[in-house]
Amino acid sequence: MSASSSRPAQHLHILVLTDRDWTHPQGGGTGTNLFGQIARWVAWGHRVTVIAGDYEGAAKVEELGPLLTIHRMGGRKSVFPRAAWAVRRRGIGADADVVLEVINGIAFFTPIWLRKPRVALVHHVHRRMYVEELGRRGAIAAWLLETIPLRLLYRGTPFLTISHSARRDLITVGVPGDDIHVTYLGVEPEQFHRGERSPTPLLLYLGRLKQYKRIENVLDVLEAIPEAELEIAGAGSHRPALETEIARRGLGDRARLLGFVDEHEKPVLYGRAWVALTASSAEGWCLTVTEAAACGTPSAALRVGGLPESIVDGETGMLADDVPELTDKVREIVEHPELRDRLGEAAEVRARSLTWENTAERSLDVLGAAADTDHEPMRAALQRSQTLKAIGLAMASMGANAIQALFVGIFAHILGAASYGSLARLVTTVVILNVPGIALQAAAAREVALGRLGHGRQLSAALVSWARYLAVAFVLLSAAAILARHQLASIMSVDQEWAAALTISASCLWLFLSLERGVLSGLHAYKPVGLSILGEAVARLGFALALAAAGAGVTGAFIGMPLGWIAMIVALAVVLRRRLGPPEGVPRRTLGSLIAAAWAPMVALTFVFLLQNLDVFLIPLQASKKAAGAYAGAATAAKVAIWVAVGIAVYLLPEAARRAAEGRDPRPVLGRAAAIVGAVAAPVLLLFALVPTLLLKFALGPEFTRAAGALPLLALAMSLLALVNLGVQYMLALFQYRFLLLLAVVTAVEPLLLTSAPGGLTAFAALVLVVQTAAASGMLVLCLRTRRMGVPAEAPAPA
Repeated sequence: MSASSSRPAQHLHILVLTDRDWTHPQGGGTGTNLFGQIARWVAWGHRVTVIAGDYEGAAKVEELGPLLTIHRMGGRKSVFPRAAWAVRRRGIGADADVVLEVINGIAFFTPIWLRKPRVALVHHVHRRMYVEELGRRGAIAAWLLETIPLRLLYRGTPFLTISHSARRDLITVGVPGDDIHVTYLGVEPEQFHRGERSPTPLLLYLGRLKQYKRIENVLDVLEAIPEAELEIAGAGSHRPALETEIARRGLGDRARLLGFVDEHEKPVLYGRAWVALTASSAEGWCLTVTEAAACGTPSAALRVGGLPESIVDGETGMLADDVPELTDKVREIVEHPELRDRLGEAAEVRARSLTWENTAERSLDVLGAAADTDHEPMRAALQRSQTLKAIGLAMASMGANAIQALFVGIFAHILGAASYGSLARLVTTVVILNVPGIALQAAAAREVALGRLGHGRQLSAALVSWARYLAVAFVLLSAAAILARHQLASIMSVDQEWAAALTISASCLWLFLSLERGVLSGLHAYKPVGLSILGEAVARLGFALALAAAGAGVTGAFIGMPLGWIAMIVALAVVLRRRLGPPEGVPRRTLGSLIAAAWAPMVALTFVFLLQNLDVFLIPLQASKKAAGAYAGAATAAKVAIWVAVGIAVYLLPEAARRAAEGRDPRPVLGRAAAIVGAVAAPVLLLFALVPTLLLKFALGPEFTRAAGALPLLALAMSLLALVNLGVQYMLALFQYRFLLLLAVVTAVEPLLLTSAPGGLTAFAALVLVVQTAAASGMLVLCLRTRRMGVPAEAPAPA
């Protein structure tokens, strides 16, 4: 192997992460590609550590020389977390200069847990394969495991791929074209050579037996050419289906399943075949084409993926647009041996020009460049990245929402549809009563971000003063609510009087928790805020389960919420004391003046929360008690995007206010937040649209499936409302209040529409969607036209 001036001057230590190495029975083209390149790197003096999936009979650790070690762990699914644990905790590859991550349909998510230069190797995008293998579930899996990671997490990561077709597919899913490097696959010249050709027409399929390989199409070709025989070499989960299909078609005497074949058997099979066939739905390059060509055997394939690059149509093989055309072209080769020989000779010449040395050198150039790049420490990058701050809060909200979904599922099963409807109305009442707290959080965040509430110990003194006032209010409201508990329960249409009374006094707890979160977000302290959002959900579920186990029923399930708030109030009080110090001096703002300054957020968020929950209150007027309970469960499940937006709002408002105060355009902050909500909402909407009945049945119970038709409509409506909420936060940050008229009109129209809705939960949900579409459209226009801060009211001078 000749030296190359492009090869890195310093020997590298390369850590390779892959789900299957080249020794794996299902290693396929990915394994061959890794072996072809890694063998060269090691021969050139580079050190390689491989972490790969385990398989039966394989050594857990295998030393293949002083410069090459393979660590095998986990299966197809578990190898990914096991690899992260091995690197982070066991130190495998800890001294690597660069990481090569093989993304074979599922990412290792290295940007989250690995602080090293990295290069991603993608042979082809798997979206279509996911769908063909898993149906509707596959579309969701592809989005979550491949598309979203590639689009959001791997920004700035260099990519290697094996064809220009694969490069185009990567660009389609959001990878910048400038980050993608194409390196064609090579072939081992010593391994592949001409063999003894079969005297009778013999077709060959060599590869994994998977559904997306569409081997049934190869059987179609065989059926149409009665003088030919077919050898199918390879192993995989689709073999039983193929055996059944071969028997059904009566092809048992002409089609032979050879099973797994090792590298030494491949040249024999290629050499005796007349044509190598592939009909896969997706191929980045198709290495078997090059291997067959090196044995003087032409290939015939469908014109998909990278096959038009690996086969020169009419020169080194044949390409077809469909199976009938493929059949005609294979028949032409079979009937004209001179054509077979001409194609085979040209294919062999081209294959000899595709060397692993060239492939390995080009990949090594990319790895060396990545290793030489000055990388900012991960912690510093995370602290600096505004997008990641917003994503962090979104993830906290998503986690809290997942726990909320678990809460809904558990208590829907425990309580049943009718009783869960009572719990939903209690919770919805609290959500609406929480509007002042959320408004106060927005006002506090904005004022702290602009430096209008003081700093340090003075701000700490203000928090202590506010806490005293709220404690007094809690006692007085509790006494009044207990006296009026019967009336409150009647208004909420519930039987739990004590729980109904608690909805009023608990709002004081929420007010103070919101103040703490507002102050922290105004101080850029987003991490404790995010953790408190997640912690609140965990504490609520824990307390509710404990009370349910004690037989407290709906009331116990509800009381878990205020108990969770108390736990977070204490936790954030500790964080604030550490950040601000002990209270000292006179507060710059009284609680009353801060509440007065929060009038616009309070009005705006009241509209938002009415838009979010009016349908749950109005549905009992249109449907039976059980139907209304089913609708309430579906409405709760549909609010994924809402909770994500609530989390991002913690970031959006103070950051937009800061940018506007500095004279910069605040709209990029809004755009970033909206993009994150959209990225979360899209797969959720798809899931709700594809399998609503299944989701409601298993998550909430069979009683809730009557709302299956309403679920996707509600999910879309709530996603639009989530964007409205972001627009509200953006306008509040800029002291712009023109949007209040829009929300007032939409909120007034909604109950008029819903009370005149035709029968059925789906029709009711469709009207909710109409209302939210109108609100989102109007808010979008206003936000795009607004980029400057209005005139804020003067903050009172210090006493």
